[in-house]
Amino acid sequence: MRWLWLGLWAWMVMSGVLAQTPASPPPQEEELFLEVTLNGEATGLILRFTRGPTPGLRSSVQNLRELALDPALFGVAGQQEFALDQIKGLGYTYDAARQSIALRVDDALRAPVALSGRSVRTPGTATVTPGAVFNYDAYSVLGRNRSTSLTNELRYFNASGVLTSTGIFNYSSQLRQFVRFDTAWVHADPDTLESWQVGDLISSSLSWTRSLRMGGVQWKRSFDLRPDLLTFPAAALSGSAVVPSAVSLYINGVRQVETAVPSGPFIINQVAGINGAGQATLVTRDPAGRAVSTTLPLYVDTRMLAAGLTDYSVELGVLRRRYTTASFDYARSPVASASLRRGLSDSLTLEVHGEGGSGLLNGGLGALWRLGQSGVVSASLAGSGGDDSRRGGQAALGYQYLSPRFSIDLQSLRASAGYSDLGTLEGAAGMRASDRVNLNLALLGGQGLGVSLINLRAPLVPPARVTALSYSATLGWGLYLSASAFRDARDPRARGVFFSLSGNFGDRISASVSRGRQNDVRSTTITLARPADYGGGLGWGLQTVNNNGSSLRQAQGVYLGNYGQVGALVQETGGRRTSSVDVAGALVLMDGGVHAARQVGAGFALVSTDGVGGVPVLQENQQIGKTSRAGYLLVPNLNPYLGNQVGIDPSNLPLEARISSTGRSVVPARLSGVLVRFPVETYAAASVILHDAAGKPLEAGLEVLHVESGARTVVGYDGMTFIDHLQPLNHLRLQLDGQPCLIEFGYTEVKGNPMPTIGPFRCMGGQ
Repeated sequence: MRWLWLGLWAWMVMSGVLAQTPASPPPQEEELFLEVTLNGEATGLILRFTRGPTPGLRSSVQNLRELALDPALFGVAGQQEFALDQIKGLGYTYDAARQSIALRVDDALRAPVALSGRSVRTPGTATVTPGAVFNYDAYSVLGRNRSTSLTNELRYFNASGVLTSTGIFNYSSQLRQFVRFDTAWVHADPDTLESWQVGDLISSSLSWTRSLRMGGVQWKRSFDLRPDLLTFPAAALSGSAVVPSAVSLYINGVRQVETAVPSGPFIINQVAGINGAGQATLVTRDPAGRAVSTTLPLYVDTRMLAAGLTDYSVELGVLRRRYTTASFDYARSPVASASLRRGLSDSLTLEVHGEGGSGLLNGGLGALWRLGQSGVVSASLAGSGGDDSRRGGQAALGYQYLSPRFSIDLQSLRASAGYSDLGTLEGAAGMRASDRVNLNLALLGGQGLGVSLINLRAPLVPPARVTALSYSATLGWGLYLSASAFRDARDPRARGVFFSLSGNFGDRISASVSRGRQNDVRSTTITLARPADYGGGLGWGLQTVNNNGSSLRQAQGVYLGNYGQVGALVQETGGRRTSSVDVAGALVLMDGGVHAARQVGAGFALVSTDGVGGVPVLQENQQIGKTSRAGYLLVPNLNPYLGNQVGIDPSNLPLEARISSTGRSVVPARLSGVLVRFPVETYAAASVILHDAAGKPLEAGLEVLHVESGARTVVGYDGMTFIDHLQPLNHLRLQLDGQPCLIEFGYTEVKGNPMPTIGPFRCMGGQ
């Protein structure tokens, strides 16, 4: 009984104690710092994860960014943390012993690595050095019937735009006349791809409309301000690599891309090198050499616009008359014209055009529709209104398919008798009917065969129905053969046949022989020529022509130099000999002087070597000439808005010359120039021997200050130190045994020895 009471008492005591014991705390969140692998590839990162209170691991969104993963693809953008088990397509294995985690991420959760399918120059920010250019081409016929024609272009440019004017001056005993061609101010903005032109211009047009010369204002989209931009729908190929791999892309059997990619998805954008039907082969090789090949058919039409791109042009002004014969002949009534192209998708491009003036309105709608891999259909419908004689319509329908082996181009246009546009107002009759069929076949061995059928009908012009055949072949040894024949079914006399054999030989010599017959006229032409080197030099050409027994012989010589091109031509026909001279070049006003140069194209650079002449100048690593005595050379024909490599060759500089750089990437604006300086300095330096007041070499390691240049150096062994930027009188300061010390010495340039050894000079006490 006693044992029963003792047990009851113990149970009550224990119950009271347990009742007073607090409850166990809830499980706490545990921090884990784990080494991370991603799809079997070590990342080299140790990241923070958490575990608890719920099952599974949690990760911060920042971890995704550290792993170059996009949180938006995981659906956790804007969050701080997320549970790994809640993400579809994400798996993991947690190794507690090794404190590591292996993540497995599906391709759908990884942003593909973007690669470019073509190599292009990188566009840059264009710079402009204000200046002016006068391009000229003077052609003079010598002898009794002497005459001269001077074609010219005057151009002024600065950061705001370009003002340009062109014309021709004719001088002879019967005629002295100057005719202005075009005068306009152009402003282009590479950021918006827009340009404004005020003055003479050419109106916008589409494949089913006409363009006209006008005087007025034009606002348009200028894709040429970004030469690296593909405006047509370019192919994009995608793939995935399980491990880091090498990727090769072949277009029609020609390799376009060879690069390495990390594991995961990738995409190759802007696949170029194809127009029409083609075949793309994507080959992925892993480090073990295993290859996976995928072949896809492609079809690209460069006439279309990529999805989302818009091309437009708007003009307002007056029509121009008698171009090239009258300088200022414009219509009085204002006219307007506008064109718009929009890529609605990569398979559909929409076109809209409208114009009007002098009681005439014209408008139309067109489209280009890609039929998958089967070609492109084009169609347009336009109408005109005004008085009864100007009311009408025009319709066009076409189809084009291009492939490496076969191509077909079909086009048909019909317009009613009353259909009119702005060209009709100036008496330029429009086409009433036009049909075109072009068939081309690529044969084996570099041969080609073509057939063309053309039917034309227009007011005031005899109708034509022409059938043409063409054949071409590459024969080897640099020889090329071509033959063609045509006949007009509506005019039996309009027929002809032609043969030509041409080739290129060593030292850039070309030769050609052609023979033909057209409208009962037989002709034979033999030509032998060699162009001048781009870097400068002589070129020549010989030619003989025989037409039904009447012969013409001519010989031409050309010299291309830094300051332009000079050519001479001698002709003999019918027992009479004539000769002519042609001089072409440019005068450039930049950097405070006038510089003679070759004719200047869309962009150029004026290279300056700061007065040092005879320095070779390189364009894309090819010598183009040498600087003049004043130290200048103009480099013409650079690509606007792209990086152009311009440099100098320092190998011919004297030993005492010093340059900071030998090359630069130059980005000119359109029709403008850039001043590029390569300062060439004289190297004034010497090894100077320094002694103390007792005549002993100074201790190595002492710091020396060159007072004139402010540069500091140290004393080497035997009291020798190197001093640069020497002046006729120089001062050196240093501390010797805690006391200031001053050295004064003179320097005179030593010809043929740019770095002489001079001294010794004693260090004397002083400030």
